[in-house]
Amino acid sequence: MQAARRVTYLNNDILYTWENVSEIRYQNWLKMTSPEIREDFTVDGFPVFIQIEPSNHCNLKCPICPAGGLGFKRIKKYMNLEEFKAIIADMRDYLLFIVLWDWGEPLLNPDLPDMVRYAAEHDIKTVASTNCNCNFFHDESYMERLLKSGLSTLILAVDSIHQERYAIYRKKGDLNRALEGIKKVVSLKKKLRSETLLMLRMVAMRQNEHEMRRLRRLARELGVDRFSMKTMNPWSESYDKDMAPMNPAYRRFQYKKGTWERIRMPFDCNYILQKCTIHSNGDVVPCCWHYDNDISAGNVFTDGGLTKIWNSPSYRNLRKRILLEKDSIPICTTCSLNYKLSRTGWFLQTLDLTQSRKDQYIYLLKRYIELNMNPDLLTGIIRTRDKIKSLFAL
Repeated sequence: MQAARRVTYLNNDILYTWENVSEIRYQNWLKMTSPEIREDFTVDGFPVFIQIEPSNHCNLKCPICPAGGLGFKRIKKYMNLEEFKAIIADMRDYLLFIVLWDWGEPLLNPDLPDMVRYAAEHDIKTVASTNCNCNFFHDESYMERLLKSGLSTLILAVDSIHQERYAIYRKKGDLNRALEGIKKVVSLKKKLRSETLLMLRMVAMRQNEHEMRRLRRLARELGVDRFSMKTMNPWSESYDKDMAPMNPAYRRFQYKKGTWERIRMPFDCNYILQKCTIHSNGDVVPCCWHYDNDISAGNVFTDGGLTKIWNSPSYRNLRKRILLEKDSIPICTTCSLNYKLSRTGWFLQTLDLTQSRKDQYIYLLKRYIELNMNPDLLTGIIRTRDKIKSLFAL
């Protein structure tokens, strides 16, 4: 009997699982877990993970977001359903997971529920994020369609329990409106018995870093499935001195002693080999950091789809440039991969609120130990634990 072709993927600290995927998908997934790049900069395999931007419009004006206060050059556009279907039709033999946002509020797109449904019909898992202030989030009919579409996870961005602190970053946002909307969505999910995970997300910034416990408590009271605290990744390190948390455990990066200067480190970009982002107009860029179209490798709507673009001369030249000369690309020099991460990294915690209080407490205790114990001592304890486990496994 043939073994089941089981695939797993970790995104936003949540583990997603596929059972019995097709042979072509499975073999492609195996290739892309550690992709091989040839001398001509082609890649043996197609992305299993991509980011698609349903909309680059936004109803808020967050100060350092390209879709908000920072601004970008490209034209504002909603991707329509037929355009989205064309991407899936081209990539359905390979794709497993789609992040449905880039720069903009995805729930501003009226076609989003139908996009998710179409992806789910092809066994493609999806995650979307919302600022909870847009009109469709408060439209019961729209949210019923979204919760019944097969959406895997919906991230609900709430950064404070006080309007004045909430509005420091979420410019034009109304906290009370967001919370009332979340209550209704949680109730609707229960009514529909939807399997969509609802995750309340706070981004740790200087003005809200002391609110984590209260926001975690709020998440429990609201009845969402998960709570996560993500570290902030400012667009430029020039923002760190004003926005980065004072508590080192809440920071994304390490800094030179007594300064807000990040510690640079060499790295080889693997995003260019495994993933890509498709903007709302169809332009393909290497990752979400490229918020404008000045480094596009092609357009999925006019250049034959992603399968044709992926190893095209333009994408091969782009790979060569990023892998060998990335310092010549200004936007690449500000990428977070250039800097040494703190022990915390991207997430301080991601708590499953559907588990028992005991299990939640054990998780929080383990996470606290990981971030506060001497690293060498922690490594020694883990190795000892693994040795003991191996003895009993015999």
